[in-house]
Amino acid sequence: MAVRKRSIVALAVITPLVLAAQGCKSKDTKNGVSEVARVPAKGEDAAVVDVADAATLVLPAAPPLARTPLGLPASPSPDYNPTTAEKVALGALLFRETALSSSGEMSCASCHEPSHNFSSDAPFNKTAAGTHNQRHTPTLSNVAYHQEFYWDGRTKPLEAHIIGHWQGQLGLSPAEATASLALKPTYRAHFQRAFRSDGDKDRAAEALASYVRTLLGGNSAWDRYEAGDASAVSAMAIAGAAIFNQRAGCATCHAPPLYTDLEYHNLGLPQSDAPDVGREGHTQVLTDRGSFKTPSLRGVSQSAPYFHNGSASTLLQVLEHKESQGSPRLSTKERSQLLAFLDALTSE
Repeated sequence: MAVRKRSIVALAVITPLVLAAQGCKSKDTKNGVSEVARVPAKGEDAAVVDVADAATLVLPAAPPLARTPLGLPASPSPDYNPTTAEKVALGALLFRETALSSSGEMSCASCHEPSHNFSSDAPFNKTAAGTHNQRHTPTLSNVAYHQEFYWDGRTKPLEAHIIGHWQGQLGLSPAEATASLALKPTYRAHFQRAFRSDGDKDRAAEALASYVRTLLGGNSAWDRYEAGDASAVSAMAIAGAAIFNQRAGCATCHAPPLYTDLEYHNLGLPQSDAPDVGREGHTQVLTDRGSFKTPSLRGVSQSAPYFHNGSASTLLQVLEHKESQGSPRLSTKERSQLLAFLDALTSE
């Protein structure tokens, strides 16, 4: 069964486009930054950085942070790294920067595709070194609410996870990559504006984390229905919600508003000759063997394939597997209703 894709609106996803559109006008611009510009007045919202040729860079004002979308709680940020528009603007650039990788061809967005709910349509992505990952790329949508990262929850906080994943996936020392980027006038201006200092790996990770924390998938048709818009969803979706919450018992692990319990469960997926022990590899607790984090169902219709190993290419296959593990067997009509509800959780 094909999964229907719809465009999503996640908080600050449009940041890079806005940055490009708001570039300063001059006879020489790069990445929306004027390289022939005046020195701004004291207190003006712009970063001024002296570069080797004595030119001055003036960044356009960072796009303001958007409000939390309907259906979600306020996006948290830690005291040591409060989210600011300036950090998000820098993080948006870094998220798509291929110079962060050893190959010079891969960025965060290469695997966390914005058009695919910030996940990947491939079961397993390759690293910059060309080796295949052992687990499917999870979505970054709504990870602002997560405390532990990776399918087995082995890292926290988000900033530390980013540095470790950067080193492993992109194959380049974050310190080395950031030192090189910080020499570029555009990036130096961004780091100065966001942090009042030149760039380093920790500031880069904080900027990336700030950007990722704005990728919020809310304001779905179901959110609008629950807010009082009776026309927002179909009768099929309403019937599917009842199946989700009652007969199929999906809400036990996929609880709103995030539609995940952020816990770890063993779903009885078939194992290869080299089994993935899942969370046990982190906790060293035998009962955690084969357990993986419950994925959110927000935007799930855009995130195929499914499971930590990408073994289900459709949501129908997910339902069939769950039934094989003891979930109530649904009729063809009930399956269609449940899928209609899941589709209604897609952000618009």
